[in-house]
Amino acid sequence: MQKTILAMSLACGMLLSTLNAEVVKIGIVLPISGAVGGFGELGKRGIDLAHKAQNKTKNGDSIELVLIDNKSDKIESANAMQRLVSSDKVSVVIGPMISTNALAMTKIADDSKTALIAPVATNDRVTKGKKFVSRVSFADSFQGIIAANLAFKDLGSKKAAILFDNSSDYSIGLTRAFRNQFKQLGGEIIIEANAQAGTKDFKAQISSIKAKNPDVLYLPIYYNEGALIAVQARQLDLNVPTIGADGLVSNKIFFDVAKDAGNGYMVTDYYSTSAKQTPKGEQFIKDYEATYKEPVSTFSAMLADAYGIAIQAIEQCGTSDKECINDKIRNVKDYEGISGTFSLQNGESIRSAVINEVKDGQLIYKTTVNP
Repeated sequence: MQKTILAMSLACGMLLSTLNAEVVKIGIVLPISGAVGGFGELGKRGIDLAHKAQNKTKNGDSIELVLIDNKSDKIESANAMQRLVSSDKVSVVIGPMISTNALAMTKIADDSKTALIAPVATNDRVTKGKKFVSRVSFADSFQGIIAANLAFKDLGSKKAAILFDNSSDYSIGLTRAFRNQFKQLGGEIIIEANAQAGTKDFKAQISSIKAKNPDVLYLPIYYNEGALIAVQARQLDLNVPTIGADGLVSNKIFFDVAKDAGNGYMVTDYYSTSAKQTPKGEQFIKDYEATYKEPVSTFSAMLADAYGIAIQAIEQCGTSDKECINDKIRNVKDYEGISGTFSLQNGESIRSAVINEVKDGQLIYKTTVNP
């Protein structure tokens, strides 16, 4: 009789727990189509693997992802953010991928008091002065300084050329940081030229750069144009060390198009599978390679970490206390993630950077730079 009562009590407890369980909605804004659709594909991989590994909170709430394609467009990004906070009533929003689109979403995040985690939007203005916006990556001001230090101190370069996209918040921010630090170190920027997104022919810009005879080329642009520049620079016999940022070789397209013309390109990045891994990182590499049959993308790891800190905050605060969720995200301490161990301070990431180099179609880890 006592066993029967105990069994009934346990069954009732399990039923009550199920009835009390909620559905947690997390908004995801990614460029599934459009100019940087390749970024969105990699970001979605990270989110999908993270959700597969944990699709319930510790108290049994189901986690539902609400994915919207922003079509690589800033207006679509703003519309997606508005829909997620107004109609879908999400607890957190993760995304988008690039700074220009993130900047279109930040005011809505603050106005609606909904945490926005922009995992890889590196422009300093994305988080500056914002109360409900955080990022997992470091900012361009840090990334540009690292690139300038690499050029001047490690490579011994005294004259630098910059080929950047003057229509991109990301590229402009990186250029400013690199320029200021390189000049402060005693270097000279001898030429700056524009490589606007969507352009196919960069031979005029490359010829102008070659004529100035720089020691190093800084290339803070995305993979589509970066691959074409690598090929055309080889054709025009521009042979100087080239340094890019996290977006330059972040997609397989760069390697497929540039081929051996990209050999030797160095990039500042957040993550390398060859650096020391956390236990979560080791497991993620195994799952990613088994699922996608290719090396782990940095962007996939960063999106997965954004998901991880979002879930941790929801577990600490519940699904409806959005101000608490935001506070826990913005001030997460020593989070052991997939991309390494990092903290956020008022929404700004404090983390190490890595330098990777392209060799024979692979990204090879060179060194880690601490903040």
